[in-house]
Amino acid sequence: LRTNGVAPTGKRYYALGNGAISKTGLTASKTYIISYWSQNATALSIAGTIAGSAVKIRTINGWNLYEHRVTGVSTVTVSGTGNLDELRLYPVEAQMTTYTYDPLVGQTASCDANNLITYYTYDAYGRLSVIKDQNGLIRKKYTYQYANQ
Repeated sequence: LRTNGVAPTGKRYYALGNGAISKTGLTASKTYIISYWSQNATALSIAGTIAGSAVKIRTINGWNLYEHRVTGVSTVTVSGTGNLDELRLYPVEAQMTTYTYDPLVGQTASCDANNLITYYTYDAYGRLSVIKDQNGLIRKKYTYQYANQ
C-alpha cells in the first residue's frame, strides 16, 4: 500500500495508518540499525531501541531522517502514525545502499550508506542529463551533441 506523493527518494511513501511493518527472525544478541524518513516531528517508538539511540539525523523538505539502534529482540515492528520513506533494517556492522527507478526511464535516485541522496534526471530522449545532491545542487551535468556539429 504505497501512497503517491513527494518523498525524499521518490514519488511514493508508506502511510503507517495502513498497518504496521514487522520483520521476524532477527538474532536477539545482535544490534541492528533501523533508519527511515518521516514527516513526524519525533522519532517513532520501536521496541528494543537502545536508550538514547533514536536520533534525528537531518531534515529535507519537511522529511526527517531518524535512526534507531535496536538489540535484544527477534522481531521488530514499526508502527504508529505518519508517513515513511526509505525504511531500512540492517546489522550494525553492515552498510546499505538503495536505488529508486521509474519504469521506462531508469534510476531516479540513490541513497548511500550514509543516507545521502543523489537524484538523476533525464532529457526528452531518455539520456542522463543532470545529477543533483540531496540539497538540489547540481553535481554533474551532461550535454549531448551530434557528430560533425
